[in-house]
Amino acid sequence: MVKKLYLFLFFLLFTVLAYAQNATLKGQLTDRATHEALPGAVIHFDDFNNAVVADEKGNYTFTNVAPGEYKVKVKFIGYESFEKKIKLSAGQVLILDIQLDAKNNNLEAVNIYDRLPNGTEEAARDNEKNSNNIKNVISAKAIEKSPDINAANVLQRMSGVTIQRNAGGDDAYAIIRGLEPRYNNTLINGVKIASPSNKTRLVSLSVVPSDLLDRIEVDKTLLPDMEGDAIGGTVNMIFKDAPDKRLISATGSVGYNQIFIDRKFLKFSSADIKKYSPSEANGPSYVAQPNDFTRSNLDFKNVNPPPASTFSVSYGERFLKNKLGFIIGNSFQNLYFGSNTEGNDGNANPNDPDHRPRINDITNRSISSHQLLNNLITHLDYKINDKNKIMLDNVLLYSRLEEASVSADTSITGGNGGRSVPGSGPVSSVYQSTLSNQIIENLKLSGEHILNTHFKFNWYGAFSDAYVRTPDQADINTNILITYDPVSGKFNKSPDYFDDISRVWAHNEDKDFDGAGNLTYKTNFNDIKLELKAGGLYRHKTRYNYEDQYTLRPVANDNGGKPIFTDINAANWNVYNPYGAGEFNINNYNAFENITAYYGEFKITFSQLDVFGGVRSETTSQGYHVRQDITNASDVNKNYTDILPSITLKYKLNEKTNLRFAYFASLARPAYFELVPTVPPSTGGSAVEGNPALNHTTANNYDLRYELFPRADELFFIGAYYKQLTNPIEYAYGGSSGPNTVYKPINSASAKVAGFEIAYTRFFGNIGLSGNYAYNYSDVNASKIDRNNPQFHILEHRMLTGASVHDLNASLLYRNKAAGLNVQIAYQYLGKTLVGVYPDNGDNYIQQPLSTLAFSADKAAGKHFTVFTKLNNLLNTHTTVVLHNFQNGNEVTKATYLLGLRYNY
Repeated sequence: MVKKLYLFLFFLLFTVLAYAQNATLKGQLTDRATHEALPGAVIHFDDFNNAVVADEKGNYTFTNVAPGEYKVKVKFIGYESFEKKIKLSAGQVLILDIQLDAKNNNLEAVNIYDRLPNGTEEAARDNEKNSNNIKNVISAKAIEKSPDINAANVLQRMSGVTIQRNAGGDDAYAIIRGLEPRYNNTLINGVKIASPSNKTRLVSLSVVPSDLLDRIEVDKTLLPDMEGDAIGGTVNMIFKDAPDKRLISATGSVGYNQIFIDRKFLKFSSADIKKYSPSEANGPSYVAQPNDFTRSNLDFKNVNPPPASTFSVSYGERFLKNKLGFIIGNSFQNLYFGSNTEGNDGNANPNDPDHRPRINDITNRSISSHQLLNNLITHLDYKINDKNKIMLDNVLLYSRLEEASVSADTSITGGNGGRSVPGSGPVSSVYQSTLSNQIIENLKLSGEHILNTHFKFNWYGAFSDAYVRTPDQADINTNILITYDPVSGKFNKSPDYFDDISRVWAHNEDKDFDGAGNLTYKTNFNDIKLELKAGGLYRHKTRYNYEDQYTLRPVANDNGGKPIFTDINAANWNVYNPYGAGEFNINNYNAFENITAYYGEFKITFSQLDVFGGVRSETTSQGYHVRQDITNASDVNKNYTDILPSITLKYKLNEKTNLRFAYFASLARPAYFELVPTVPPSTGGSAVEGNPALNHTTANNYDLRYELFPRADELFFIGAYYKQLTNPIEYAYGGSSGPNTVYKPINSASAKVAGFEIAYTRFFGNIGLSGNYAYNYSDVNASKIDRNNPQFHILEHRMLTGASVHDLNASLLYRNKAAGLNVQIAYQYLGKTLVGVYPDNGDNYIQQPLSTLAFSADKAAGKHFTVFTKLNNLLNTHTTVVLHNFQNGNEVTKATYLLGLRYNY
């Protein structure tokens, strides 16, 4: 014991002496002319990893600095850069006060490349503080320390943003201020992304890796130089930029999903899947044969999946005396995830005097997904001189998804073989395999040029492409009947009968060609600054969608009935439609869309007040051709022009505080397929029919926000908003077509959205609190079926689809810079959400409140390495949907665990 005590005391003394040999550098940063402190300025040595930020009084301190020679550097927007060589001795405390010179406001005296270090919280706060519009920004550093590995999960922690997910969780779209994804747009490096969806304009954010991002900006208000199709807001994902010095970083991790500890992973082989359907491969006159269809992708096995894994690497540097900069990054994610879902379908109860819905079917579904994400970013920039710069950015997002699902559907409404007592009834089982390959690419060439003292010009040309191929999505349907014998009190189960097989080949491509230019003029009138800006944009979009479907039906048994199903390899079938459905499939269409936009805007800067205003004109020309023989016109063309005015006021109460007001007009265009008057296929269930009379949505938007930035990495926002929508697009009951219940998009007369948001980040020593809360109210007077008179429709007030009343994020943070330790506990609460519209008045599909908990931590291990962990859904939160008074759906995804190592040089 004494020996251990001596060893401990020796270690403690050695540590104290070692720290005592280190030096300290401190001082204050001020404006040379005004002598005012410069809070938020970044001071660093040659390595940005050792950077510190000046506090609210401009003071900074470096502690425990090893003796030696260093070059101290300072960069602060609006000021000339500073460099000074120093020498530190053991135990020395050196005071270095730094005075910065403000830059001339003339454009010729401005270097257009000054910035804070990429991806820092200080840069994010500076972006929010000095932006011309109302926005929220999350930095790469905040993302790195969060529990999240993709853009969708990051976004849901931002103020006023929630995420809409599909079953299984592989798709995720942003809902901003209670407005569903159709009312928002998504950008990469400031340019709109082509959509891989076969019917919508949406882009799933779950395929975007968080470790390649520099920041995510959510613009809540629009200016005339921004595209106008964003009523809720714009998500702009900015990827890594070329660094000021050599950057090498790598991250690797492994993890597991709790759901596959509790159950097996359902797997199939995709090796034999044919890329083309029989008619694609052999021509439309080809008669498909039974052996044209593979069996291995319907041969399912339960296995234990390997751990999930992620790896990313980035390398960036500057050459040619810092004129040429580049960065290249690659992110690879090998993910296994799944869900268990219970669904209770409901329809009107004929025995209820009010015809309220009752449970009709119970469906239990299990999904197992294996997703490979391989993403590559490249950036090049060349500084011709301090006034001219050319940039090339390319983002390539690749996703391969293999998904297996099994569902068991039990009818419980009695009659026609339905349930007679609990536990009895027909049970239909569906096994489905899906392979999907998706590529999204965004290429942008841009330039920035200071022409003279007053004029600046910037431009870009961009190409965006989204391509998806889903070859041979296969599902097999079998059924059994469970009966109850009241005499014996036993249940009897029939054999499993082979019903049919469906095989679907689908692929689509969306291409955008963009060009834009902006000319800026700046001048001063004494203490008043004037900025005039004008520009335009042209986009040509083309899209095609192809789908071919085959139905395989079993060879009858000797009695002419359905055969017993034992195994896919023993099953025999005939091809019900040997020519396929490619020539007449309603999902086969071509589309184009041309956008021509012009704008003019001004900015007047007084001592404390900035006034922005202007107008934008957007002309839309879009058309469709459907390759189907239908009685309605198969060609749809629409042309319209929108004039979008805006005005923004920014009042600077002091250097740390802004008060903002904004008004802007905006729009939302219908999804591609929503205009096409197609006839749904006669397969039973529900289907969507297009509406060529559908109009685009327009909106008037009003915003007010108070902003306080106590320190360079802290904030307090409180704001309110109001939106008046004209012609909002909602789905309503559109009658029936054969066995289908048909829904079609229609325009309601108007809708209102109002709410307020609060965001807060503050540190008290090593402990920090970060959070945000959003309250959202929405109301639309939409068409519903009168449940007591089904032949009539009535109008009913309800909130908008996708809207949540309450959204809360709260995080407890701990950071210890000396120990290199960061810990975060993140809680999220999402209130009741309308996730679907029931056709009859009085009822809708309401997602119940959710509470989730996540944990993340990272610890420095030496100078270059960091160990981290990310744990999500620790409360095992269920996603529950209620219709009337019964549970319509209950999805379970369970917790995920990730442990990794990060390297930075």
